[in-house]
Amino acid sequence: MLTLGLDWTPFPAADTFTAIISRASNRMLGGKTLSRNTEWTSTSIHFTDDTFLAAQRLKQFRPVFRPLVQYWLPELAKIRHHGTVARRVIIPVIEERLKQQQLLGDKWSPPLDLLQMLWDGAKGKDQTPEFMAYTALAISFAAIRTSSSLPLHLLYDLCARPEYIQPLRDEIESVLAEEGSFTKTAFTKLVKLDSFMKESQRYNPNTFPVTFGRLIHHDLRLRDGIVIPAGTLIGVAAHAVAQDPQLFPSAFSGFRFVTTQPDAQQGTHFVTTNASNLSWGYGKHACSGRFFAANEIKILMAYFLVNFDFKFGAAEGKGRPKNVDYELQSMADPNVEILVRRRDVNVGLF
Repeated sequence: MLTLGLDWTPFPAADTFTAIISRASNRMLGGKTLSRNTEWTSTSIHFTDDTFLAAQRLKQFRPVFRPLVQYWLPELAKIRHHGTVARRVIIPVIEERLKQQQLLGDKWSPPLDLLQMLWDGAKGKDQTPEFMAYTALAISFAAIRTSSSLPLHLLYDLCARPEYIQPLRDEIESVLAEEGSFTKTAFTKLVKLDSFMKESQRYNPNTFPVTFGRLIHHDLRLRDGIVIPAGTLIGVAAHAVAQDPQLFPSAFSGFRFVTTQPDAQQGTHFVTTNASNLSWGYGKHACSGRFFAANEIKILMAYFLVNFDFKFGAAEGKGRPKNVDYELQSMADPNVEILVRRRDVNVGLF
């Protein structure tokens, strides 16, 4: 996917990062069977976008007509197609595993992936190959587009602030020299990269300007007597919290969360959730996949930093491109021109 030469070349960053994250996430979900299935990886990538477009199309009709018009809308046809692909790909995987389990008995070693864990934990009507196909689509919806958006934000932030590139490269090369590969310990030593990721996320949330968006269906009376009328959309002003100068003084500071005190650092990790960092959710609603997402993003960015030089194209100038916001969603502009060239290096794992 990253076969680039020593000359400056336009680089489709958004599509490339999404494809890499898709394959990595699907390797975790169902092993090589899924990560190397082009039909499934395509569905896992496009299902989120197509679902969003289908929802916007349905909103153009009154609720009473939606159950009927869905069958004439091409946007909904795409969603049904993704469901067909999921069943065609996932059901045989589950059935083959059940066959092997029955054939080998106690000698069968179950695959170590999320699909198997979900099957083992499912009960009753949820423990069916059909339901696993639906679940795999739901995981793709939650994991791929959200995880692939952050590397793009990081790339834009680094292009706009190139002074951070060399310190990050030095840290990555030092950790690889010490650990030999990306072990669990190695990930924890990438404190500068972890901090830069968190600061970038603070400025570029996936949801904007609020998170935890909820629609009130019935009048809701709060403890202090205030009534929120039905039809009101509510949320938590996560972006306002993230930009509160009392919590985060000064402008963008990529190494803001770097500390030499291990105990204090626990509250400043990229994956930390607290009242001042709501990007991953909070409490029982916090994203359970954030640890996996953080590590796959670190590997991707480490590889990219060590092996490539990169910059904005001439048309982009030197400023950080504005994000694209719609309703409660925010994303990096996928049309920004990025120029990339391979570095003449050979570092450890890479």
